[in-house]
Formats: sequence, structure tokens, C-alpha cells
Amino acid sequence: MIYTNRGQESTGGVIPYLEVLKLIHESLAPDFYLEIGVRNGGSLRLANGPAIGVDPAANLTYPLGRQAELVSATSDDFFSTQAGARLTQPVDLAFIDGMHLFEYALRDFINIERFASPYGLVVIDDVFPNHPLQAARDRKTRVWTGDVWKLRVCLQRWRPELRLLLLDTSPTGLMLIYGLQPGNDVLARNMDLILSDYLSPEFEQPPEEVLARNGA
Repeated sequence: MIYTNRGQESTGGVIPYLEVLKLIHESLAPDFYLEIGVRNGGSLRLANGPAIGVDPAANLTYPLGRQAELVSATSDDFFSTQAGARLTQPVDLAFIDGMHLFEYALRDFINIERFASPYGLVVIDDVFPNHPLQAARDRKTRVWTGDVWKLRVCLQRWRPELRLLLLDTSPTGLMLIYGLQPGNDVLARNMDLILSDYLSPEFEQPPEEVLARNGA
């Protein structure tokens, strides 16, 4: 197997993911930024303009920009009760780094696309587990991606018109999604079928091409 010499806490990547996010912010200069999963604020602080970070238990150790706002809520609660009032302009750039389970990442993407600019960009963290145990749905390692890797497979099947770009960042890779269609409801309409497929035993383990970061 390709991970024979890799320990369960191993990491990979050629450039830290925060450096890539910084370059994206500098290049795109988004008019509005949305972040799911703030933790210590290390990524939210990169926003130079209006921004909202959503996290039910953030523990900020970095100062945020003057136009950044922290919302203490789960992403599901935010989108069901607050997004309509708070997201008053299209989302140009979004970063999803919330709960590391496929269905959470999928719901976050669906909800963000509804509020996104057609020219917007969505960035997904944790798409490359470095060892099979890191991809467990029940956390077994310190370095943990959960099964977020399934989102790429799901989008390739159900939303082939989207453009997906995989980046070999450390520690657990990034996926960029563009070509957004805010009015597209294919994923939402087929949620039950999608979950029955991708939460089945067939997709219990990440394939070797995911562990090897093929295509990044």
C-alpha cells in the first residue's frame, strides 16, 4: 500500500495551506468573505475586507480585521436562521473548514453556493488524509480529516459542470471549486440518495489515489 512508511500522524504537502489562502485573498481581493470553522482565527485574519466567520466554539488567538465578524453558531444553524439577514451581498470567497464529516461539508457547500457570486470561489480544507486512520469518521488520530475527501467524488458525479482544482498543501490538502451556480439545487434535491451512496461501506476507506494525492 502507498502509505506503508507513513505513520498515522503523518502530514504531507509542499506549501502550508495558510500561505495559499493568503495568496488567494491577495489575488482575488474579495468584496465579501465567508468562513466556516474559525478555530483560532488564523485563516479569518487573512480577510482584508468584509468577512463573517462561523464557529460555535472559536478560541481566537489571532486579531481579526476591523471588518471581520465572528458568529457563534453551527453552520447549519447559521444558514437556517441568520444567513438571510447577514449575507446581504454575494459571497466572493468562502473557506470550509468545519466539522470533518462528508455530510457537513456537503451541506456547507450547498448553503454557501446559494449565497455565492457566480464568479466566486469555494475552498475546502482536509481533502487529503495522509493515512487511512486520519479519514475515520470517528476521530482516532490527532491529525484528522474525517471523510471530507468524498466531497470531490460526489461533486464529480453530481455536479460535473463545476471546476475542481486540487492543491498539494500541508498538512491535508485543499480543493478549490469554481463555476458556481447559485440557483442549482441538484445536490439538495438528491441529498438522501447521495448520503445513502457515500456513507455506505463502499466508501468507508479512502482509495490509494486519494492517499497519494494523485492529480494535485
